[in-house]
Amino acid sequence: MEASKVDKELIDADEVSLMELWAVLLRRWKTVATLSALCLLIGIAAVLSTSTKFLFSTTIDLARTSSTLIKPVAAIQAELKESYIPRMIAAENRAEVLETDVKNPRGSQVLVLTSLGRSADEEAIRTLHQSILDLLIKEQEALIEAVKDPLRKEHSLLEARVKIDTQRINKLRQSETRLEKALTEIESSPASSSKEVAVASVLQAASLNLRALMDAEHAITDYQLELNGLKLNMDMIQPATADQVAVRSQKPVGIGKAAMVLLSVVIGLFLGVLAAFFQEFIAKVCRSRGVVE
Repeated sequence: MEASKVDKELIDADEVSLMELWAVLLRRWKTVATLSALCLLIGIAAVLSTSTKFLFSTTIDLARTSSTLIKPVAAIQAELKESYIPRMIAAENRAEVLETDVKNPRGSQVLVLTSLGRSADEEAIRTLHQSILDLLIKEQEALIEAVKDPLRKEHSLLEARVKIDTQRINKLRQSETRLEKALTEIESSPASSSKEVAVASVLQAASLNLRALMDAEHAITDYQLELNGLKLNMDMIQPATADQVAVRSQKPVGIGKAAMVLLSVVIGLFLGVLAAFFQEFIAKVCRSRGVVE
């Protein structure tokens, strides 16, 4: 019985407290309304003065040999941030698109060049991204040439060896033909002691010639394998590319206009309620000290 009585008193106390709070808000409704309207006007002004911005991005596939980048992605990213982007912004006189950055998504082997701007800035941003991309591609091409140059030299050296050994094989085959002819002539001659010596000499020369021919053919096979490997390595070197430049995001970046207005209303109501209770607190303090509000 006593517990029920206590619960009822607590409920009554809560109801009184809520009623008192509501009464405060009713008495101070002008404060709440004024601050809410002020924040709403500020929000509308901010919406009208702030232009809608989109994110423009260019995905760059960096130059690589097979699966290895020609230059570390961190070094390229730092070079873009510290040199290429500021230089091209200054050269293009595009101070309005200073919000340009470059990122390496999740440690991949690509870089994403991004800029924030209005729809009206799309052409300017595309020009800026293309200029930065051209500089990067030119630098990457120089690195590719530095990698390909020793490969080309080795390729030329192997081709020269193949040419020399091809000429050698032709001569050895001619010698083989001559030795076979000489052996046929000796065998068709009358038997004598010198004939056996001549046959043995020709057979020995033919054996040496055949061994040299086989060595030269094996060498050419090895050279061809090395040439194919070098060609494959050079073919696997991919330059830096970008399929599309300055692709605009589908949705605007940041908080939307409607959300901004709604947020300003919520903030206004919060500040208004806070100010109303603060005014009530000051009024009670003044009354308790006998000061007229």
